[in-house]
Amino acid sequence: MRARGALAAVTAAAALLPGRSPALEERTDHRDTFGPVLELVVARDAVAIPGQPTASAWRPALRLAFGFDATGDGDEIFLGAQGSLPGEDPGNTRVILALDARYRGTFGADAWKTFFEAGLWAPVAPRLAAGPMVGLGLLWDPSRALGFHVVASFATAFGQARIASFSASLGAQIRFE
Repeated sequence: MRARGALAAVTAAAALLPGRSPALEERTDHRDTFGPVLELVVARDAVAIPGQPTASAWRPALRLAFGFDATGDGDEIFLGAQGSLPGEDPGNTRVILALDARYRGTFGADAWKTFFEAGLWAPVAPRLAAGPMVGLGLLWDPSRALGFHVVASFATAFGQARIASFSASLGAQIRFE
C-alpha cells in the first residue's frame, strides 16, 4: 500500500515539473557555430598605379575563409583569402591575391536571411594595398550545419596602387558547433 502511494506521489510530482518541449521549427541561426566558407567570385577591378594609366579588368577568383560567431548572437567574423584564377593580364595590374577580415550581420531567424558585411580588404599581390569593403547579401540555410549565399560587394584599397573592386560571389559554408 505504501509503495503504491509513493509511486502515485512521484508520478504526480513528475507531471508538475516542466518538461523540455521541442522547438516549433528547426533552428537555423548561426549562434555558437564556426566553419569554412568557399566562394566563387567575379570582380571588376580598376587599378591605378602611379605613372601608369588606370586599368580595369574582370577577375574570376576563389575565396576561402573561416567564419565564427565571436559574440554568441549569431553574427559572424570571417578571415579569408581570395586568389585569382588564371587568365590574361596584359598590363600586370590584376589583383592576384587578397586577404580580408569581415563582420557579417545577419537579419532573420528563418532559413532565408539577408545580411550585410563590413570589413578590411587587402590586396597583397602583385601590389600591397588595404582599405574598407562593404557588401549586401542573401543567405539560405537548409540546416544549421549548411548555408548557401550570394553577395554583392564593393572594396577599395590604397597603397602601392589605388584599387576599386566591385564583385559578386556565390558561396557555401559548412558549420560546426
